[in-house]
Amino acid sequence: MELIPKETRALHLPGSDRLIKLIETEAKDLAKELVETLRRHPQTPTYHGYSAEELYDRAFNLYRNLGSWISQKSEREDLAKYYTALGIQRHQEGFPLSEVLHALNLMRRVLWKRVNEEGLLDTITDFIQAMELDHQVQLFFDRAILYTAKGYETPASPGLV
Repeated sequence: MELIPKETRALHLPGSDRLIKLIETEAKDLAKELVETLRRHPQTPTYHGYSAEELYDRAFNLYRNLGSWISQKSEREDLAKYYTALGIQRHQEGFPLSEVLHALNLMRRVLWKRVNEEGLLDTITDFIQAMELDHQVQLFFDRAILYTAKGYETPASPGLV
């Protein structure tokens, strides 16, 4: 099964490649910003108890894979497996589900903040391309949230995490 439906892929514009490249080349900086946000945000207190290094490793891994998930280099099954396992792991670590889901929303916000800072939306064409890509990003995060919640609600199975 495909991560992005065929009707969405048909809309792919070259400008969206710039965002995918941004994600891939700036995964480290995006991860650092997400860690700072998670460690100070009042709605993610469980994350405050984790070291910056551990949170960075987790955030970097998410951003590093985000580009390939959005650009359809990965299958939906890969996304489902990864985020189901993430939900199971966060449940085992004692994170409230609301914090885990909020962290995914913060991840998306950090990404779009960077897009705005990088000036990738300077022209009307850029804006149209960003809207097409926003659809792909929204679809990705909708699925990430769904599979994370499903994993969180699933009794832990050996070998998934």
